[in-house]
Amino acid sequence: MLAEFINILFYFAALVVLSYLLDRMYSYSLARWVYIVFAAPGIIVHELSHYVACKLTGARVTRVRLISRTGGEVVHGKGKGGVFGQALISMAPFFGIPIVLILLGLLFNFALGCQISWELSTKGNVGVVVLNTLVASWELIWKNLYEQGAYWFILYVYMAASLTISLAPSKQDFRNSIWGLLAVFGITLVFIIIMESLPIDWPFYVLGFIIDTLGWVVVIGLISCLFGLLLGLPFFLVKYYRNRG
Repeated sequence: MLAEFINILFYFAALVVLSYLLDRMYSYSLARWVYIVFAAPGIIVHELSHYVACKLTGARVTRVRLISRTGGEVVHGKGKGGVFGQALISMAPFFGIPIVLILLGLLFNFALGCQISWELSTKGNVGVVVLNTLVASWELIWKNLYEQGAYWFILYVYMAASLTISLAPSKQDFRNSIWGLLAVFGITLVFIIIMESLPIDWPFYVLGFIIDTLGWVVVIGLISCLFGLLLGLPFFLVKYYRNRG
């Protein structure tokens, strides 16, 4: 259980970094208004996730701006749960966006003839996980576009890219959530170490379920990040070589 938990923390951090880098790549490659239009689905889901978390924690919302020239915004007060409640509000997009990606996957599967799945494990070393992610992403692209001729899959790739670049927390979100996240991760880590050091083989049913759920979130995020990279890389290269010339 300890190794699985550390793996999840590592890939969770990697997902944050990848999402941030993708956001920077798109904002560099596209004109501001094009970037806002492209990122609109992700920005809207990002802010709605904050809003739902505010309602769940009882935080008073004073202003909601789902989309604008500068992005989106949810202005709120403090909710219940102290630093833990604040962490939930700040990191809500990490759950809201994968949920929307899952729902979109179901829609594209059953209504538009695509075949979308996320069969991947975050267990193992970095090389294995990266290789498996590449293989899984390529299989999805090949199966949908070549074997099935399901060209609606291109729209799903766009939606996945738009949503994924909005996963990364803003600087304010990160500042608001850092102590709560450190407390949650620290308490969980100490709990696992203590329980695994005892002579009794304790079952980790609830914690195992939570770690598996987080692993699924990370898997969806990693594959969507790769879609975002494949979609945005040509725009980045064009802009880069234009600037150099």
